[in-house]
Amino acid sequence: MQADRDALLALVETLDLTAAEVPPGAQERLLARLRAETAPVSGPAPGAPLRTVPGRPVARSRSTTPLWTAAALAAALAVGLWLRPPADSLARYAAVPGAAAQALGPAGAPLGNLVRLPDGRVYVRLGQAPAQGRTYQLWRIAPGGAPVSLGVFGRDVLTASLPQGTSVAVSVEPPGGSPQPTTTPLFIQAL
Repeated sequence: MQADRDALLALVETLDLTAAEVPPGAQERLLARLRAETAPVSGPAPGAPLRTVPGRPVARSRSTTPLWTAAALAAALAVGLWLRPPADSLARYAAVPGAAAQALGPAGAPLGNLVRLPDGRVYVRLGQAPAQGRTYQLWRIAPGGAPVSLGVFGRDVLTASLPQGTSVAVSVEPPGGSPQPTTTPLFIQAL
């Protein structure tokens, strides 16, 4: 369950979830529309008996659509806020007690950053998105072993737990990735 949650959070962190601006006057238009939909319906005179057809329930005079719409919007907002990544994931992961952060690439011109968390997970953030029509692919390399894909990503990724002594590498690949690296890795970093 925790691994699924971590994978979902890593996926969400790759999304651009910037809040959209609400157009001016939108709230007033929405409230006016809700008031119009919930306006009282004229019915029989007070004290007059209601006419019913035997075996049929009495029809409701008000629509519940606005109520369900409001509930759905509230639920969507709550889920969006819960899944929204923090403003700076790199700083958040680097601040975890016991985390080890390091720059990736040559000294003076790092390509990005890597943070190894105490539980063995690795967070990688690169300085630039991949070129148009390309994607980054993360690889796990066991000592003396061949690269094993950990998936493709845009600028940052959070992995599952990796054992000590493993190396990670990032290569630039076609969309969807490759079974093995097709380009020279941008970096290979021992953990």
